[in-house]
Amino acid sequence: MNFKAKHFLHKLNLIAILGFTFFAGTIAIAQNGTYELKNKNGSYCYISIVKKGNHIDAEIFAWWNTASARTGLYYGEGTLIGNQCTLKSDENDPECKVTLVLEQDKIRASFENCAVDNVPEDFNGVYSKITNATAGDYRVSVPRSYFHKKPDAASKLNSYVVKGNKVTLNMDRIEAGNWVYVYYVDSKGKETAGYVVLTDLRKMEK
Repeated sequence: MNFKAKHFLHKLNLIAILGFTFFAGTIAIAQNGTYELKNKNGSYCYISIVKKGNHIDAEIFAWWNTASARTGLYYGEGTLIGNQCTLKSDENDPECKVTLVLEQDKIRASFENCAVDNVPEDFNGVYSKITNATAGDYRVSVPRSYFHKKPDAASKLNSYVVKGNKVTLNMDRIEAGNWVYVYYVDSKGKETAGYVVLTDLRKMEK
């Protein structure tokens, strides 16, 4: 094999390696959805992220599992550098520092000086993805989506929403899987709530 042929093959190998590295790096970063950490004492914490390019919007809900039903809430945003993002918030204690490291279907989170917002270091750790759902408003995308009493097909109710209706998913009602507990308010102000299938909905842009 002459020098030119060897040089050409070397370039092809280099391109293949770079392409694989880029592809692997792309799939290794956690995507939109909600991630959960459970502690042995029954407390848990959810982190919902919406990623657009390098921009991250995050909402955090912590359940302390106490008799007083104590909870923690945090809303923040930040820029992803590599696979790490430090959130900033206009609503929470400015001393609270939340750092997220995005991994494949997981998030490594750390909280510093966040006791005021009830998200202390007890909730530091690795969060696993439980659903593609994130808190916020959704539009019904199918002709008819029935409410259910429980997150299963056997508990279907008579009430339903139709294509184009807006429903709301609150952070504290997110659950694992493809079912979401949503609220719908009709033109007369009557509220209906229940479980619907996530794939019947499309997230509304802010």
